[in-house]
Amino acid sequence: MKRTIQKLIVLLLSISMVFALVGCSKKNQLVGTWEYKDEESGIGAVYDLKKDGTGTYAVTVGESTVNYELKYEVKDGHLLVRFVNDSVFSEDDVFDSEFTLKDSGTMILKDTSGMEMTFIKK
Repeated sequence: MKRTIQKLIVLLLSISMVFALVGCSKKNQLVGTWEYKDEESGIGAVYDLKKDGTGTYAVTVGESTVNYELKYEVKDGHLLVRFVNDSVFSEDDVFDSEFTLKDSGTMILKDTSGMEMTFIKK
């Protein structure tokens, strides 16, 4: 009986580690600098995502750029972003984008309204 319980505990820990590694690998795939450009409208955006779950987001419209500090997490195929130290958004505001990695250098973000943006890893 004791041996069976030990095997069960080891099995449960192993399964937990697999799920943890899968979650981390998705987050690690997003680490880096991702750029979106729409030459026609002059709109651009850059995510710089760090391994520790922090980063920056810069939005450019024409000649004007606004920069944000952020915290992010990856959950069930969604990039969840909170802006920190910002006068407009509080850390309670969560921006949810579903993401798809087409390959190691292309990420498609779809926001809750269905708008899609293609980001290229730099």
